[in-house]
Amino acid sequence: HAPRRTTSHENWVIFKGVIRMSAAIPKGILGYAPYKLKQISYSKESIEVNVELERDSRHNHLCSVCNQKASPERRKERTVKDLLFHGWKTFTKVEYYEVRCKQCGIRVEHIPFIRPCARATKRLEEAVAWLCQHLPLTVVALYFSLNWKTVKNIDKAYLEHRFEAPGLDNITVIGIDEVSYRKGHKYLTCVFDLNDPHLIWVGLGKNKETLSKFFEQLGKERGKRIKAVAIDMSKAYIEGVKEPCPHALIVHDKFHLVQDFNKVMDRIRIDEFKKADEEYKGFFKRTKWLLVMNPLRLKEDGKMRLSQLLNINMPLNTAYTLGEQLKQRWECVTVAQFNKALDNWCEMAYESNLKHLMDFADMLKVHRSGLWSYCLYPINTAILEANNRKVGLIRRKACGFHDLKYFILKIFQADNPLPLPLPVP
Repeated sequence: HAPRRTTSHENWVIFKGVIRMSAAIPKGILGYAPYKLKQISYSKESIEVNVELERDSRHNHLCSVCNQKASPERRKERTVKDLLFHGWKTFTKVEYYEVRCKQCGIRVEHIPFIRPCARATKRLEEAVAWLCQHLPLTVVALYFSLNWKTVKNIDKAYLEHRFEAPGLDNITVIGIDEVSYRKGHKYLTCVFDLNDPHLIWVGLGKNKETLSKFFEQLGKERGKRIKAVAIDMSKAYIEGVKEPCPHALIVHDKFHLVQDFNKVMDRIRIDEFKKADEEYKGFFKRTKWLLVMNPLRLKEDGKMRLSQLLNINMPLNTAYTLGEQLKQRWECVTVAQFNKALDNWCEMAYESNLKHLMDFADMLKVHRSGLWSYCLYPINTAILEANNRKVGLIRRKACGFHDLKYFILKIFQADNPLPLPLPVP
């Protein structure tokens, strides 16, 4: 029988040369507008479905860059991977044109469901990218019957398109911290916008030169608008911020300061363990975390062991007391109150005659301006520390990354997770 003319809700399908009319399916569900379904063929040997589309001449040709009307120049074809069809690998062959745009010159025309130069449909890219943020590449590759390198390339291309230009406008308060991406002291520098907490930049290294690349991208005008920067006491970061942002206040993070004091506490514990008599050395063992944990979180056994240790060793008792008092300095409201409280703490540290405490007090005085600035800008790098944990999970799940650019894109993805891809209504 001769095929009749199809309506907008019907399509003719060819299975191995046999013409059969498909079920009535709205075009919006197929997602192929503005194209007509020319034919569908399949192969049982390779478990593949091949879809061929022809362009609907009733629609205008649009430039893929500016999305404006353009004149067609040359007809072309492209075959791209699509979502699985009932578990079968699906390939879509698309007819499209090179167009001449008045603004952009010669470009390929806009295809709603395929990005320019992509080898997969947008819906496949979205599905792959969403699964890759939860599963290893090999598992996603097994699900889609693809090579893991193909899955990685699809995921990378989608993330590059999504995170190609992070916004750097209206930034006034930022946080800077490093994160390890490989063994052997290999680091990345992460920069967060702390007003609207989100990741805005990642660079290789953790030195002044690394930060200079960020501020070059930020620009001088936008750099002048930065009012405060939350960083640790790294000399490289301090120097890297002062030059491009001379008017910005440096705020040393409370978390890093307490972390540094915990290291001082551990050194004192080790020194006192070496001095102690044999009968008392047992009290020092397995107490490292008891000395640095929040006392409210200790169990009864831990509280008892900590109390015994502090009762038999006065230097540790003094250091522990000063450590608890140091955390209270951040409760000061004004700069004058903070400076007075800091001076009192340093005097007590000097009076203890403990070298590690005196050295720590000297360090606090050197970085005094970065400490009292917390009273004006109560910011910290807590969100960066949370990001570091996410980065560690990504690295362990993948057993390492050979492509550093791809790893950086996954960091952006961890900070801004992809939504579950849903059909377009």
